[in-house]
Amino acid sequence: MEEGEPCTVWRLGLSDGRMIRLADAVVPVATPHGSQVAYYRKSDGALVVHDLTTGKIRAVPGTWSPDADPLKYLSPAGRFAVLGPSYQVVDTYTGQVHRLPFTPDRAISFSPDNAYFVARRPRVVRRPEVDEVFSTKTWTVVRRGSKFGALGMGGAVVAYIDSETIGKPVSIRFWDLAADKPVGSPITIPINEFPQGLFWDRADHLDVVSYLPKKYHHGMIVRGSGYRWRRANDKLRILDTVLPKERRISVVKGSVTY
Repeated sequence: MEEGEPCTVWRLGLSDGRMIRLADAVVPVATPHGSQVAYYRKSDGALVVHDLTTGKIRAVPGTWSPDADPLKYLSPAGRFAVLGPSYQVVDTYTGQVHRLPFTPDRAISFSPDNAYFVARRPRVVRRPEVDEVFSTKTWTVVRRGSKFGALGMGGAVVAYIDSETIGKPVSIRFWDLAADKPVGSPITIPINEFPQGLFWDRADHLDVVSYLPKKYHHGMIVRGSGYRWRRANDKLRILDTVLPKERRISVVKGSVTY
């Protein structure tokens, strides 16, 4: 996202070089893969979902306030918006509000088909923190585990970025929440790439977006900083590399770091 001056006009830069101007938007939030954005309209205060693939904009039923109900997250395909300090989950088609029995201590992660989401219940006296998976059909907890991450199809496995091992490369690891144990083989991130978020799709592809710092050669900048998108579970195949112009940039909110 690029902030315009002097009246903060948001511009969404696409990977093909196109720039979409969101003149009526207040702090947009994108879906994990960036095909939709949600924002409050300056003109009438409505909460809307903007489909960037079709250009269509639809209002979320109900009355919302950017001060009382700030946008936190937008689920895949723009189905659910997470609002407010208590992380209430709103169906963007019906306006129905679902309130969690606790306030998560980090972002919510939805499965690619929006059938499940995982949220971390904070630690309290005599009870450790725990990650709880909710069904969006029954809005009840269907499983619990001890690792938070990007939730895959079926709502049973999360992928997370393990950067806590000092002196070793950063890795993507997988955790089976149903069995509450590791599953699969870790994936090592290339050196000098710093992962920012993980995203599943419905075909069980796992993508990783990493920050690329500036590259120097003999003290000269030979490549500006930017971001790289890889298919993590396909031999880390590069899908895209974006090197924004040196202007005021805000990374699109909605990319969750694990």
